[in-house]
Amino acid sequence: MISFELSDEQKEIRDWVHSFAEKEIRPVAHQYDESEEFPWPVVKKAAEVGLYGTEFLQQTYGDGTGIMPALVAEELTWGCAGIALAIQGTGLPVAAIFSQGTPDQISTWIPACFGTPDKPALGAFAVTEPDAGSDVSSMKTRAVRQNGQWVINGQKIFITNGGIADVHVVVAAVEPELGTRGQASFVIPPGTKGLRMGKKEKKMGIRASHTAEVLLEDCTIPAENVLGGMEKLEARLARARQGTHQRSSTALKTFELSRPIVGAQALGIARAAFEFAL
Repeated sequence: MISFELSDEQKEIRDWVHSFAEKEIRPVAHQYDESEEFPWPVVKKAAEVGLYGTEFLQQTYGDGTGIMPALVAEELTWGCAGIALAIQGTGLPVAAIFSQGTPDQISTWIPACFGTPDKPALGAFAVTEPDAGSDVSSMKTRAVRQNGQWVINGQKIFITNGGIADVHVVVAAVEPELGTRGQASFVIPPGTKGLRMGKKEKKMGIRASHTAEVLLEDCTIPAENVLGGMEKLEARLARARQGTHQRSSTALKTFELSRPIVGAQALGIARAAFEFAL
């Protein structure tokens, strides 16, 4: 018989995260929701205690069950949905890098997304556009090879950590005529010229999480910053031209990893609302 009981280690981590949410998140949740400021002190505290970073990522994803990331998301969101997303929003670009990147890209860019306990960093995953949400086939952002580099132009909207992140992972069309099969994900390092924040959104909720427009204007990055590497991209495009590449888009691969976490976040919100109503 299959047991759905949590292990002692899973219970211990769940309770630890719950305690953090109760002591560090809830007391300041109203403050950040009202001010709409990014909760840097809470993110830094999470990094200091080990709730934010590559080691915690390995710990939660390394147990082989897949349940730990959802438990963590549920407990953090029980504390405050906005602050929870401020802590966990970097997980989206990390998921993209982990699922699509080369070993060198994974070892370089995932730590860069998190920073260090003394100086935590942020990552952003930029997919959504004015005319393209989950329907990524309508994407207008373009990446063009010029002089051995990639030049990216486009507009992204509703991006978590958009414009304030240290590392942006941007999805763009390389060969638009191939639809989603002609798209790729690109890592844009800190300080890259041509990437800037546009409008910061004023939201009805989850206000502690930064959501903004990202504008890319002749944003130039090295050729090796395409996730998976040039050789893999060229092979994939060749298959797509021949009509033999049928896999989901690079953006949807990341969403497939992250959507269960969204469900866990909804459960955390529902629990908090239910407890408040009692």
